[in-house]
Amino acid sequence: MRNGPTKIVLIHAGKYEYAEVELDGAIQIVGDNNVGKTTLINTLQLLYIPDRRDMKFGSYSLDQTLAYYFKDEHSYVLFECRTLRGTAVIGWRGKNRASGSEPERFYYLGPYQTHDFFHESGEIRSPRDVNGRLAQCNFRLTTKASEHRGVLLTAAAEKVRSEEHTSELQSL
Repeated sequence: MRNGPTKIVLIHAGKYEYAEVELDGAIQIVGDNNVGKTTLINTLQLLYIPDRRDMKFGSYSLDQTLAYYFKDEHSYVLFECRTLRGTAVIGWRGKNRASGSEPERFYYLGPYQTHDFFHESGEIRSPRDVNGRLAQCNFRLTTKASEHRGVLLTAAAEKVRSEEHTSELQSL
């Protein structure tokens, strides 16, 4: 089995309230104009292009694109990926509009599970609740693009974690 993305999940992102697309094997994306095909395909840039300045979204600026995908703190773009360490989810989450902050990147070990992001009622969980539920899965915010990409490149992810641990010990 090859490493890489196995699933894309969009929650309250772009044109989607919820979309889950399996990527194992060949897929075809077919639909009428303006239903979200390009929105879905463009999300792959969030996984593969570490520097946001290198991302291209047609005639839209990066700020316009981020506002489109990440309406608020309940907006997620998630990539379930197969890595040498097993399954991991690499994600982006919007921030509260009032904060004016850009979306945050994160990852955790294990598969995507709907109940980690949604209450039984179907309501999207708060970011704090999601973080708490994923804490046992080694949930980590990634502040640098290299960290986010490093999760895909397993050896790099281990190096980043080792360096973080070393600097934590040195600060004690």
